[in-house]
Amino acid sequence: MVVPDTSIWIEFLKQNLKITTRFVPLLEARDIAVIEPVFSELLYGIRKAKDKELVLSYWNILPKLEFESGSMLLAAQFANKNNYHNLGIGLMDALILRPIITKGYKIWTLDKRILKILDKSTRFN
Repeated sequence: MVVPDTSIWIEFLKQNLKITTRFVPLLEARDIAVIEPVFSELLYGIRKAKDKELVLSYWNILPKLEFESGSMLLAAQFANKNNYHNLGIGLMDALILRPIITKGYKIWTLDKRILKILDKSTRFN
């Protein structure tokens, strides 16, 4: 299962052909999962009601990575353990990465800092 981060969703929603040609088959195969912090970031940046409806429609139909109680604290501990602060990885990214990595999903991102720290088995190419 692949979890696209905010950068991938933005490119998909802008209909970037390089992204959509890979994204659509994953959607059709139901191989995409969503995670709340990514959709929170997407919704925060939306200015048009039509775009909000589109984003929420994906949120409503796709499988979700669920958060456990204390997820923010666990993300902070995970980030500290992996030295993310010194690697330029923020808490929001740690919040996204922790459940993906611990549950064996793959992340799809354009973020060079995140790509630099991820094991090849964790990232979607």
